[in-house]
Amino acid sequence: MNGKTLLFAWELGEGLGHLPALKAIALAAKAEGARVVFALRDPVLTRAALAEVEAQILPAPFWPTPRLPTTLSGTHADLLVANGFSSAANLRALIEAWDQVFDLVKPDLVVCEHAPGAAMAAFGRIPAAFVGNGFVVPPADAPEFPPFEPGRGEPMRQRPVLAVMQEALFGLKRAAPKTITEPFRGVFRGVYSFPPLDTYRHARREPVLGPIEAVPALTPLPAKRRLFAYSAADYALIDAVVQALMNVGPEAEAFFRGSLGARAPVLTSRGVSVHEMAPALAGVLPGVSAVFSHGGTGFTNAAFAAGRPHIVNPRHFEATATARALEAIGAGICLVPFDAAKFRDALSRVNEDGAMRAAAQKAGEAAQAFMKTAAPLETTMARLRAVFA
Repeated sequence: MNGKTLLFAWELGEGLGHLPALKAIALAAKAEGARVVFALRDPVLTRAALAEVEAQILPAPFWPTPRLPTTLSGTHADLLVANGFSSAANLRALIEAWDQVFDLVKPDLVVCEHAPGAAMAAFGRIPAAFVGNGFVVPPADAPEFPPFEPGRGEPMRQRPVLAVMQEALFGLKRAAPKTITEPFRGVFRGVYSFPPLDTYRHARREPVLGPIEAVPALTPLPAKRRLFAYSAADYALIDAVVQALMNVGPEAEAFFRGSLGARAPVLTSRGVSVHEMAPALAGVLPGVSAVFSHGGTGFTNAAFAAGRPHIVNPRHFEATATARALEAIGAGICLVPFDAAKFRDALSRVNEDGAMRAAAQKAGEAAQAFMKTAAPLETTMARLRAVFA
């Protein structure tokens, strides 16, 4: 990769959970002599997390007013329509915005993490790789995207989206895809999920490589009840979550992304241990009997590998799919909507249900065995090197 320029693009989604894969690949590519540049949805709060890479960080174009279509297909196409693929004019504007980034950076390869606009701009122009968890890298080997859930959705509703893609690219005098999935196949696709947590486990035929970031070791569940909660200060129901943790008291510890303000001393006055900085999960998880979160990929993978029963209060469909996957293997509870009484019942269950505790530990054993043979970063770098061979 010596002398090559790699552009790492992130366009859709919230939080910093989209960074680990891009950071890991960027560090490895830079060690091999590549120039790396980031174009990110959040070019500000990501700087601290990416400081180690010492790379240029640019703002990524993204559709500013997401809106789901009135009639859903139940597929990845709905996310495209909600984010600029609703008309040829909108999509052309998004492509042209990414074109300007490409003209500035002059990449030899674009690495997309939930970046459909970048993928469309790169189609037929620059090699593209697609990386991320199972939700953001949907299967693209068929002419249409599979449904999010087996037996549900109407995949034929994707056809107008293909027409929009074709019209936008024809208008730019470029070759257009023959299928809706063609621009998302790329030269490499890295699916960094545990197989049981892959949103498309019912339909995926390509390999699932496993989490690209390190995961904690599996440890036995302690006999003493203790909960670790991972939430966000900007959550719409933050007051309800804080009240529920106050009721748990000294049996709980928590980290909230962002500032809790006056809520923090109230929590600590009730005996809840509040982490001011995100703690190392490898240090926290061995001492807790259960976890609570909103189902973010990194935290879920860590808790899964550590063998912890998981209460998930999802904030969006991706997390809902994760919560349902945990429920399917008996290792978690999907708590929707968040309710203090339901939370209390769920907490009792994850601590007292022997079958759930055993299922969580068994899932952790399987996850650890999988990671012993998985080589996500090594596989990724080998495939990306081959692009330039």
